[in-house]
Amino acid sequence: MSAGVRVAAFAALLAVVFAAAALAGQALDPGTDAHDEHAAAPGHAHAHAAAPAGLSAQQDGLLLVPATTQLAAGRTGRFAFTIADETGRTVRDFDREQARRMHLVVVSRDLADFQHLHPTQTPSGAWTTALRLPAAGSYRAYADFSTGGARRTLAVGLLAPGPATPRPLPAPSTTAHTDGYDVTLHGAAAGPVRFTVSRGGAPVAGLQPYLGARGHLVALRASDLAYEHVHPLAATGAPGEIAFSSAGSAPGSYRLFLQFRHGGRVHTAAFTRRITP
Repeated sequence: MSAGVRVAAFAALLAVVFAAAALAGQALDPGTDAHDEHAAAPGHAHAHAAAPAGLSAQQDGLLLVPATTQLAAGRTGRFAFTIADETGRTVRDFDREQARRMHLVVVSRDLADFQHLHPTQTPSGAWTTALRLPAAGSYRAYADFSTGGARRTLAVGLLAPGPATPRPLPAPSTTAHTDGYDVTLHGAAAGPVRFTVSRGGAPVAGLQPYLGARGHLVALRASDLAYEHVHPLAATGAPGEIAFSSAGSAPGSYRLFLQFRHGGRVHTAAFTRRITP
């Protein structure tokens, strides 16, 4: 076989691997609707906007390759994955963003369970972390990272086999309670959002940095689990206040997960937010 034929054959095989990985991720996430007007096909964009993040295992020639897509429900196991380039080689160099080189967010399909993990990189270039899927059902894992100055989010479906009963999305609310803290969401239906953290009726002073910032926010669209990781705006100086540039922009229902640090611990407050046309 000539060198030219071998190169063409390898390129064709790699294209099949990329397509199979993307389809596998969709197959394990039965809640994704290919006909949702806001969903985009993997690797493609609407004519008027870029495809939302987190809908595919591949982007810009990079591919998320999990070692497994099934874990036993209720048991802590190891979840490992690599990021491969379009030649099939493992990507090893990642930028440090928000104090970490890799963020792994894992959510249940009904958005009732949220985990924000920080895997460690092995000498082979693979990333690994302990992971527990609390109940049987469908989950989605997002590898959120930056390499070469470009930020990307690749995602794959995970499955914990067994009978599953999805929980309904909680009704929209501007208040949440977590670990003895009261958190209030301020902001219009679309655009910038602001949170106030209080305890005992008073705003909390002295919020501590978390991942190099005042807080951390992930917004997930309920219809297709499109992902948005939002960095906080500069601190206003108001006690207990954390502001972000946005948290969902297209019409739909979103689940927001705000993380903040106080008293030496990280706390997570969850909100449902609905954006209408």
